[in-house]
Amino acid sequence: MILWMVLLNYFNLLFLPLTNSKLLKMGKKLAYSAFGFILGMIIMAFVDFNINPLSNQLVNATMWYQQSDEMKAIYLQNFNWAKKIVEMEQIKNQNQWKLAVVVDIDETMLDNSPYEGMLVKTGTSFSPETWNKWVNLRQAKALPGAVDFTRFARNHGVEVFYISNRSVSQLEATIDNLKKEGFAFADKQHVLLRDKTSDKTERRKQVQQFYKVILYLGDNMGDFDQKYKVTAPEYDSTALHKDSQLFGTRYIVMPNPMYGAWERARMPKKPMTDREKAIFKIQSLIGF
Repeated sequence: MILWMVLLNYFNLLFLPLTNSKLLKMGKKLAYSAFGFILGMIIMAFVDFNINPLSNQLVNATMWYQQSDEMKAIYLQNFNWAKKIVEMEQIKNQNQWKLAVVVDIDETMLDNSPYEGMLVKTGTSFSPETWNKWVNLRQAKALPGAVDFTRFARNHGVEVFYISNRSVSQLEATIDNLKKEGFAFADKQHVLLRDKTSDKTERRKQVQQFYKVILYLGDNMGDFDQKYKVTAPEYDSTALHKDSQLFGTRYIVMPNPMYGAWERARMPKKPMTDREKAIFKIQSLIGF
């Protein structure tokens, strides 16, 4: 504040010899504006705002997810196509099997981008504690077309199973959130959460034991088959390319640029600080 007053007095002295005219007032305004801008840049260069370089990398992805029409259009496009598949499979089935659709929850049916926004604004990174707090708020909104799709499936005699890697301790909060948003089949029979492992294979088999699963929807390759979810340092797309015909017919992938197994698969298998992770991610980009 003292520095600011001294510099203001300096500008007053600078303009004192001039006549009291419109030109003088205009000159002062321009000078004050320029000075304020320069001072702001100096302050930003020296003040530590505790910006977390890792969470700060989420800005564009989270903004796109929350604010772009393209994001909404992709979800609507995917759910519109999923409806057509349900309709076609229901006609083909002719009541031979009990039909089901398996969906992930987070960034497939529910929008958790406010959690990512919180990480950016607070300069923090993911933690089980803050994630649990968010889940228990029951405030995640339905993604575009998601609720309508579950109701469409129900109306066509197809059940929807939610297989998510949310913890079983979050079952009540998750069902409450789904019910609040109006999803069909939001109950304990149809919501299967993670207990001992994030591998969804056994939970998928539980559904497959009694139903013919005609479609899987998710934002992570592990939502479709564990063979797509690799732990090797290099993300192996061999199985993906081999099964390319299944995408858009049996599997529908939802967009999620904010986080995922794809990110962890590329990180070194050693403890790293958030800053080290941020630097590594930048260095791994392909440029020219």
